[in-house]
Amino acid sequence: MSHWRRRLIAAVSSLESGVRGLSVNGYRPPDSEDYRPSKTAAVLVPFLDLPEPELVLTRRADHLPQHPGQVSFPGGAAEDDDGSAVQTALREAQEEIGLPPEAARPIGFLDRMDTISDYRVLPVVALVTPPVDWVLDRREVAEVFTIPVSVALDRQRYQGRTVHRDGQACTIWSLDWQGYKVWGATAAMLMNLIARMENSIESENPGFRYGA
Repeated sequence: MSHWRRRLIAAVSSLESGVRGLSVNGYRPPDSEDYRPSKTAAVLVPFLDLPEPELVLTRRADHLPQHPGQVSFPGGAAEDDDGSAVQTALREAQEEIGLPPEAARPIGFLDRMDTISDYRVLPVVALVTPPVDWVLDRREVAEVFTIPVSVALDRQRYQGRTVHRDGQACTIWSLDWQGYKVWGATAAMLMNLIARMENSIESENPGFRYGA
């Protein structure tokens, strides 16, 4: 097992563990103690398992009514037949980008995220065995692209912008790479993973920062 793969597995919550809650970019809706989004979703955070790993992302179709053209992970709302968040994430990835479930090995979770669009989203991290012949559902996805892990998990490449919502200050993170802009919930999930990997490595190597 490669050094990077061991670090990734150590950083995520195991599939058998409980999942912590996290609001997107530090924002919590008013009366958040009693707040529970009305809809549940899951996304797949897929890494191509290569000597130089790559993160797989999608760009949403431009004609969609919500978040058109934005960079995102494959995923969507849970359906009644889904037995778990892992099943939701794998099903959506197959439907949206043609990722065969047998090519993806889920290894754990990031923190669940309550979004301002009234979804509770669970990110499922998976290692994907290449090559994969991407088959896009053009009704939802405009394209699939990858970003080297050395870029996607480098904290120094992200820019933070403070905004105020419902009287709260929160940070909107973004990453610009080769004409793509990763921001919003997707960037927040990646920052969550960066923090997890830093915390995992920090316990063994004080002062270390992943991607530095």
